[in-house]
Amino acid sequence: MLSPSRIYMLASDHRWQWEEWTDAAGVPRERISEIKRLVLEAFLRARGASADVREHGALLLDYKYGGKAIDAAKAAGLPVGGPVERAGVFPLEWERTPFTAGCEGSSFVKVLIRYRPEWPEAQRTAQTDKLLELQAWCRAAGIPLLIEIIIMRGTEDAREFEERGRPALLAAVIRDAYARDLVPDIWKIEGTASAAGASTIDAAITERSGPRQLILGKGADAASIAAWFDAAAGLPSAAGFAIGRSVFMDPSTDFLQGRATEAQAVATIADRYLSLIDQWKARNPVRA
Repeated sequence: MLSPSRIYMLASDHRWQWEEWTDAAGVPRERISEIKRLVLEAFLRARGASADVREHGALLLDYKYGGKAIDAAKAAGLPVGGPVERAGVFPLEWERTPFTAGCEGSSFVKVLIRYRPEWPEAQRTAQTDKLLELQAWCRAAGIPLLIEIIIMRGTEDAREFEERGRPALLAAVIRDAYARDLVPDIWKIEGTASAAGASTIDAAITERSGPRQLILGKGADAASIAAWFDAAAGLPSAAGFAIGRSVFMDPSTDFLQGRATEAQAVATIADRYLSLIDQWKARNPVRA
């Protein structure tokens, strides 16, 4: 199970992103499953080398391409969960029927939603209804619920949106969820380099006792992630990160295109994951 106080999640539930890449690169989609296996092997390597991973590490893998890796992770007793949403779709649709298929024995369940305030209210309400249905199942099953929110930028100025617009919208979505008694165990959210923006999000999350936040990666570079970690440092709701492409994308594509061996790709992914943990710990030392 997850420890809500601190979570270092290696996230590899990407589906449509890999489909676009493999199609453009002329690589069979079937090979996406190999990447899921590489990520699992890298997590195991990191776990063997780090007490932090053994205590606080977690894996996010998808059922579409990573089903075998999920089964192997569960069999090994690793903290692992998967998504239930159909990838890249608004409003929310379930990937499988029933939506909980394969979730039994998971350490958590993840669902991604997209949001813009001008989208039709009926669609946004229906999306929340689906999330409440999922929350009820998770609570009955005793499985933590992780909700990922992606706030789409419209015509707003990019800098203004990143510093103030997105944090304000995230806070509003979280408060609207709480008003409907949608209270996940974990919010997986986009980071901000603005300390004021990070505090705005933290204030909304902590209006209910219990929920924590993980910062997602968006495939960003190291400098951007460091800035997000700086802004979130020490906030009561900040539990860690859930980052994937920034860790595994380059070594995985090198592997698929024959520029790196499997062993080299696994080692690189593990090292980058461990480096992120060190960066988080440097800003958020474990409290006695």
